[in-house]
Amino acid sequence: MFLLLLFFVFIGASAQETSISLNNMAPPETQLFYSRLSPKAGDTLYLKVTIPQGWHINSDKVSDKFLIPSSVEPVAKDMKFDAALWPEPLEVHNEVLKMDLLLLQDTFTVKLPVNFIEENGNPYNAKLKFTYQACSNICLAPKTMEIKFDNTMEKKNFDSQETELALLYIVILAFFGGLILNFMPCVLPILFLKIFDLIRKSGESKRNMLKWGFATTGGICSAFFAIASIIFVIRLMGHAVGWGFQFQYPAYTATMALCLMVFALSLWGIFDIWMPGNMLKVWEKRAKQGGTTGAFAYGILLVLLSTPCSAPFLGTAVGFAFAASNAQLFLIFAAVAFGMSFPYLVLSAFPQWTAKLPKPGAWMLVLRRLLGFPLLLTVVWLVWIFGKQTDSGATFKLGMLLCAGTFFAWLSGLIAKPGKSWWRFVLLWFIFAIMYIFLWSNWISPQIRETGLNEISGKDGEWVVFSEERLDSLQSEGYAVWINGTADWCITCKMNEKTVFEDENVKNAFEEIPVVKMRANYTNSNPEALKFFQLYGRSGVPFDLLLTAQQEPILLPEILTANTVVETLWRAY
Repeated sequence: MFLLLLFFVFIGASAQETSISLNNMAPPETQLFYSRLSPKAGDTLYLKVTIPQGWHINSDKVSDKFLIPSSVEPVAKDMKFDAALWPEPLEVHNEVLKMDLLLLQDTFTVKLPVNFIEENGNPYNAKLKFTYQACSNICLAPKTMEIKFDNTMEKKNFDSQETELALLYIVILAFFGGLILNFMPCVLPILFLKIFDLIRKSGESKRNMLKWGFATTGGICSAFFAIASIIFVIRLMGHAVGWGFQFQYPAYTATMALCLMVFALSLWGIFDIWMPGNMLKVWEKRAKQGGTTGAFAYGILLVLLSTPCSAPFLGTAVGFAFAASNAQLFLIFAAVAFGMSFPYLVLSAFPQWTAKLPKPGAWMLVLRRLLGFPLLLTVVWLVWIFGKQTDSGATFKLGMLLCAGTFFAWLSGLIAKPGKSWWRFVLLWFIFAIMYIFLWSNWISPQIRETGLNEISGKDGEWVVFSEERLDSLQSEGYAVWINGTADWCITCKMNEKTVFEDENVKNAFEEIPVVKMRANYTNSNPEALKFFQLYGRSGVPFDLLLTAQQEPILLPEILTANTVVETLWRAY
């Protein structure tokens, strides 16, 4: 056996010296790439190797001590790697040698987990020494080749990540993101109410209109300040948090559904929210002078419903905010609030622009009743989200609770009308609040589904459930991967799914191009998905990213079109 193996090696060495091309394998094609654009400890360095047709090399493990195993030795000044992870070898029985050989051929990938990187180290300075023994009909002498990153790739991939976006640029993005939020589907039900309020005030003095605009702005700013403060506290506690995070909690979803249901009932005249004696007179007087209290409440409601939407520009700005300092966090949220408030400030500053609106009249009572229906549709949507987050039993109980809220609203309109003893109104709704808290804790107590790990949102069964481990595995095998982040409470996500990913041209493109579709469900808390989004400067959904071995990751905008997806796929291919 020993003499036979020496014979193979001798023939290989002789063939190399005399340059006999029939017995000399061309060097393998190699490529180095990381699992992340700017790698950190815990990420992976990949060595992709393609062996010429008709040849193979030994695996990292050999079946005989006289065979030469392949090996990868990292050489890196600023970083350390764990042991290399090799693919499963092909087991082939050799009749001549009377043994099973463990071989690698065609294209395969070796993974090197990153253990440590110096704080200011450049991971693209790393190189590998790859030792292999090539065999076909004969085995050649072992060779060692040094593999480095391409210099242009090094500059493009590493240095670009070290250059932060200017804070002024982020603030401008935040402003426009907040402005566009006014026209996102999440906000439309409340926007209708704001238009109604604006029509009612058409023709009023500039002073009253300014009060209305500033009150709306105050409500919006107060709500965004509250959200930023909550994020600040959560960050102090060491937890990760993303945009729209409150919709991941069934208690918030259920409470919003209940509040909007009660609000719709008030629009239909079932009951009134009122204050006693002189306070009621002051309220009515202020309402006639500009409706500042109602405008302030509308501003808060606009924000509470807008947060599941990630508008264009907003994703980048808020993604930066979640990774920025606390001062920058509040500054960016202030810019979003100002952007969302801007249309109302402009309309209040130029009341003459409302002159073309219809004059107030009896038709407004009909419109008020009509505007309750968009709120009711929003309640249905919130209950649907609650069902996705929990189970059918908890959803049924929430429906019963909504019926109880409807009953209390009717009872309030019956026995606690404006002008009667105010304690009736307070006592009635205090009883309901206590009942709500008690029933939530002791009767509903929903069990949250692990949607981020076990389920795929959508009808298309071809989507693979997202996990970093699975993504690394697919990349190590050379696959291009499309990662889609979505949530059931994200209307923009649902629009993208329905109008883009179910489009025939998009489906055909995914069938023709070898891309694995992977979906990260963010309906409930999913720290793994959030961490991945933040790596690419986003803090929520919608999120779409194309990863290939040949070029940089392609991060797509929040609102997609079929043409954008198809062009991205073909450009990457």
